[in-house]
Amino acid sequence: MAPPHPLRRISTGSLSSLARSTDRNTLSASGLDHLTGAMVELSDEMATLSSNVQQMTALHDALGTFNEAFAGYLYALKMNAFCVEWPQAPNEQGFSRLEALEAPDPLAGPSISAQPPTPISAPSRSSTNPADTTYATQYSYNDDEPAPAPAAKKPTTGIRKPSGGVSVKKNASAAAARKKRELEISSVIDTLPLEYRGGEPAERMRMEKVIMKLMEHPDGISLKDMVSPPELPQAKVNKCLIALVAKKLVTKPTVNKVTMYRWVGA
Repeated sequence: MAPPHPLRRISTGSLSSLARSTDRNTLSASGLDHLTGAMVELSDEMATLSSNVQQMTALHDALGTFNEAFAGYLYALKMNAFCVEWPQAPNEQGFSRLEALEAPDPLAGPSISAQPPTPISAPSRSSTNPADTTYATQYSYNDDEPAPAPAAKKPTTGIRKPSGGVSVKKNASAAAARKKRELEISSVIDTLPLEYRGGEPAERMRMEKVIMKLMEHPDGISLKDMVSPPELPQAKVNKCLIALVAKKLVTKPTVNKVTMYRWVGA
């Protein structure tokens, strides 16, 4: 019956019994001639083992080279995500053009006219460059700035008085505040996970709206007050708040057994 293991016959027997066998008994003075066959087989097995070890070493070196190359590829992808410049993002030139459009014309002076004075309208939003528009600016226009009521016509005496100076100053200050807020929101979103940095436009817009609501309530706001379906469902708002709390941009104090979310900022 064959042995249950893959060892050869010489490994299953005893060298001492092999030396005492009559068929291999020799007249050698040393008495070690019976080891010749075992040593030959041992030499063959050691050569095979050495070849296998060399192949394993070559495989290990190849895997190490692949790991280094793949790690470099992943690092390049990560750096590309952090360093890519989006052409649709607002820049300093766009803000300077907006301020130039909102500034009053210094050449326009008081004039005498029999016609009723025409109210000065706000700068047209369509005149701005579409590339300067972001989700934050759209949200600011739609939600933060209510539509101005039409000015009532007053009887004129024929002399047109200069008007619009106060409103222009207010518009300029509002534009500066809006610019500062947009830059702060953009810098905050750049530190958040990739899905909020441009991978998902809807998620970025939702995150900007959540940050807007937090900035509008410096004393804190509850999750229930921030939810406004379908744009801001509770699950999505909660996910945005978890990302902000993880970055330590928002704190969670408890007021009257109600969890409030308070904006801290970078």
